Amino acid sequence: MNTPRLAVFLLALVSAGLACAQPATNAANGAVQVVSPEVAADRSITFRLYAPNAQSVTLNGDFFASNNSNGPALTKASNGVWSHTVPPQPPGVHGYYFRMDGLRLPDPSNLLVSSSTEFLKSYVEVPGDATQFTAVREVPHGQLHEVWYKNASLGQRRVVIYTPPGYDPAAARAYPAIYLLHSTTDNETFWSRIGRVNFILDNLLADGKAKPMLLVMPFGHVSVPRGPEEGAGGNDLYDVAVIGKDIVENIIPFVEKQFHAGRSPADRAIFGMAMGGYQAITIGMNYAGTFSYVTATSANFRANMDLAANFKNLNVDAAKRDIKYLTMMAGNAESGSFPQSTRVIEYFTGLGLKNEWMTPEGTHTWHSWRGYIREMFERKFFSDDPYAAPKITGGPAANAPAR
Repeated sequence: MNTPRLAVFLLALVSAGLACAQPATNAANGAVQVVSPEVAADRSITFRLYAPNAQSVTLNGDFFASNNSNGPALTKASNGVWSHTVPPQPPGVHGYYFRMDGLRLPDPSNLLVSSSTEFLKSYVEVPGDATQFTAVREVPHGQLHEVWYKNASLGQRRVVIYTPPGYDPAAARAYPAIYLLHSTTDNETFWSRIGRVNFILDNLLADGKAKPMLLVMPFGHVSVPRGPEEGAGGNDLYDVAVIGKDIVENIIPFVEKQFHAGRSPADRAIFGMAMGGYQAITIGMNYAGTFSYVTATSANFRANMDLAANFKNLNVDAAKRDIKYLTMMAGNAESGSFPQSTRVIEYFTGLGLKNEWMTPEGTHTWHSWRGYIREMFERKFFSDDPYAAPKITGGPAANAPAR
């Protein structure tokens, strides 16, 4: 097998294999065998950690109001195994980690773990009663391409690109492309490994509910580990100027040359969540005339941000001419992103830019973002009239089995 095909095969294998991984055991050198996480029939989840010498262990993650603070304490048994059971959870993906005597660590008994630009985090898939929209169904599958390109300032960088089933590099009609940006602590692999965006689109294409398109997933930081959040000199939140330049001057030309992507604004969309939501809206608007679909969820804007300065390169006339769909959304349970996103969309309205503001049911987690992107694929991206399509609902409706 040649090198490019091997890379595609391995990346697809990792995406499918890790996402479907079962709990492992961490028994070695006399340690007690542990199964964690264990999902019961009622969808409650028991987490376990063998740590006989630990003084305290807590469970932290997406199950709790603040996934950055300590959650409930685990209970220690006489055999040195700590455990805690959370109530039944909705079908989907949930991230978590332990704190053992103050040390953050992933679940050593769980193979579904992802490395980010800051730390390791474990994930658990909670099954539903029927086939979920993220499932690996017996349908034609697209391919994930792990591609390296050179940025003159940043060096060699990686982008993951999805090509749909039946992708034809010589097709008469070029493919539209969505540029998907990740959150602060993620990297370019999270859209496929945790978001399962390739399987979501595979299933929608098989059901005739989406158009064939490319998904372009770049790395949204300048380094690993990531640099200071504000960027060099404290004036570039999330290095958005550097990342925007990388996308527009390096990645887009590369994709349009190598992957038969359309070269007009109408063939380009940009979408992100959290940090990526801030980047997507800021880049999409400051490069008006590049993307026709400028979209984001859970965007991490700062409360004291000068919006006029943030969008200083926004050409309102170009935006009115070329942006076919401008939207922001924040889950109704997001205390942080909600007010600032509202302020940004009101700023666009004040400039006379048509837009859509959505508040779907959801939280600041991949569990919600999976549902949002599913509905964006099905209703909004590259639609003839995205504003006429129903708004994103999120929550149980988005995370239900395939319709």
